Amino acid sequence: MLCQQYTLKQCIEKGKQNNVIIKLAEQSLETREKLLQSNKNNSLPKVDFLGGYNYIGEPIKVNLQQVKDGIVEGSANQSVYSANAAYQQITGNQLSQQVQDVIYQTSKDIISAVYPNYNPAITKQSYFLAGILLRQPIYLGGKLNATKELSKQQVESGKANLESSQDLTAYNISLNYIQVMYLNSMIKKQEKIVESLENNEKYAQSLLKAEIIPPYLKNWSNITKLQGETNLKNLKLEKENALLTLKDLMGISLDESLEINEELNEDIDVPNFSSSENNADLKLLLSKKKEAETTHNVTKSLSRPNIFAIGNYQFFRNDLPLITPPWLVGIEMQWTLFDPERKSRNLASQSLIKEADLLINQKQKSVNLATKISENKLISFKEQSETFDAARKQTYTTTEMVRKRMENSLSSVKDVNDALQLQYEAEKLYYTSLVAYQTVIATYFYITGNVENITNYIP
Repeated sequence: MLCQQYTLKQCIEKGKQNNVIIKLAEQSLETREKLLQSNKNNSLPKVDFLGGYNYIGEPIKVNLQQVKDGIVEGSANQSVYSANAAYQQITGNQLSQQVQDVIYQTSKDIISAVYPNYNPAITKQSYFLAGILLRQPIYLGGKLNATKELSKQQVESGKANLESSQDLTAYNISLNYIQVMYLNSMIKKQEKIVESLENNEKYAQSLLKAEIIPPYLKNWSNITKLQGETNLKNLKLEKENALLTLKDLMGISLDESLEINEELNEDIDVPNFSSSENNADLKLLLSKKKEAETTHNVTKSLSRPNIFAIGNYQFFRNDLPLITPPWLVGIEMQWTLFDPERKSRNLASQSLIKEADLLINQKQKSVNLATKISENKLISFKEQSETFDAARKQTYTTTEMVRKRMENSLSSVKDVNDALQLQYEAEKLYYTSLVAYQTVIATYFYITGNVENITNYIP
């Protein structure tokens, strides 16, 4: 099966597409953008459908008993007045007081007798209502603008968080890629050493047959060759594990083919130093501070009144106990005059801003310190790598001299094996210093917010 070859740049791009942490940051940003879009419409009117069924405990009644005396008295007086007016029209005289009293008392007795002794119900106990309610914000004390601004700032924080996640993923991929390159270099060197050990073991076998060396020296060459082969197997297993970790960071299946054959770049160049103003974590904290300031503005706006225009139209009204107009319009105001938590919320939002300032100050100092340390380490590791490079090249000469001495019977097989082991250790020190140097380069670019610049130094 063919394996996909990846450069560091391709690994980083793959990680940006598939890494779970980045996907979570992208989803968070998308959520914030949708909330921002939603808040852009919060100044539009809200239209609700209102409908309901209502059942009252008792039907509405007319309290006739409360007005009974007035009705009876009024009706009796009205009867006396009507009789007197009719008599006066016919005779030209008024009824006598005695007759008027009789008419009054008789009318009062008759009306009292027929007057209901209960309160009659005038409605049913249940009724239905359905209508449309419109509510248009007119003035909310700056809450609408503050909420919109908060949503905008939350989107900016989401972008900063995404950038921070991308930088961290690219940084971790770079470190792992450097580890794979280190193992590639060491595997290549170890394969050459194993080849030399095999040749040395064959040469020892020929010397043993010629009875020039004793058996124990031949055994030493066998053991040394086995150790070399074991080291080679361990290096290959380490590479497999490093590739698995790299696949995980790239967000691809662990079963997917992946091969990286690049070796450590031995050309050591110290990059031009730059400021750390682009640090992703620092930009995220700055965005969080602006978000805290906007939250404080939202909190302050809660103490101001809210004014709405309202409209209500009831298009379905069945069996109403009282007949009211089907529509109304008006203006309503809501103003919280006393809120025991208001002061605490304001103080908390102010404290959040101060906390953000402290975190930014702390992070800035930390970034400045890390940047300076990285710059010093780059210079130090460059000199160290040059020293180890000279040392390992010297071991090549030493190994070759010991080999020639062995061929002239001036040194033993074990001496050659020891020289090869020394050469391996020198190679390991050199490549370890290269790993350290390139790791510091990756760290430096990560701190300064230019992590992908590492691809200019790593193929």
